[in-house]
Amino acid sequence: MVSVTKIYDKFQTVIPLEIRNEFNLDKSYKVEWKINKDGKVELDFIKDLKLEDMVGKYSAVEKIDSVKLKQDFKNNKL
Repeated sequence: MVSVTKIYDKFQTVIPLEIRNEFNLDKSYKVEWKINKDGKVELDFIKDLKLEDMVGKYSAVEKIDSVKLKQDFKNNKL
């Protein structure tokens, strides 16, 4: 599938309907742009996750000392 879109004022463009439908995109997604090692532009669609989307889906590999983490963050050690 090939789609062509125009670049508008302020360098905005439109994601074609076929692409939006294929990847089930909505306004909660962001576009990540990359230039690969061959100099070609690649893009990915990144879902903007909210806290409620993440609760219960992720776990830490090792224990986290949240007090130390907060102190390190405050002291710019992260």
